[in-house]
Amino acid sequence: MAKATHILPSADSPSSTGRQLPALPSVEELTPEQIRGAACVWCGTRLTAETAVDLGERRRPGHSAFPRGCRPCTHTAANRALQDHAPRCEQCVDDGSKCETGMALYRMIRDSRLAGGRR
Repeated sequence: MAKATHILPSADSPSSTGRQLPALPSVEELTPEQIRGAACVWCGTRLTAETAVDLGERRRPGHSAFPRGCRPCTHTAANRALQDHAPRCEQCVDDGSKCETGMALYRMIRDSRLAGGRR
């Protein structure tokens, strides 16, 4: 039985472009189910341990969120974030295997595809 995949650190992690990886909807836009990780933050699909990708706890003054995404939405969001990040990141241009942000996005893309079947 597969577990939810945890990819990103627990804090909001800015990339070299200053964006959170991957970009998530604001907490105000999320339902209670999305905030607690029972539904995908992008499409609202109900999640299970087998279908979820854990996006890391997000803490802000007064509340915590535990966002998770479905594998297709996570794959798409991580792919977009990597395409945005890599050309602007000096480390990715020189040697992408040494960029923590680029590698986290690459792992997210790979893991969302492998655990969810071929895309």
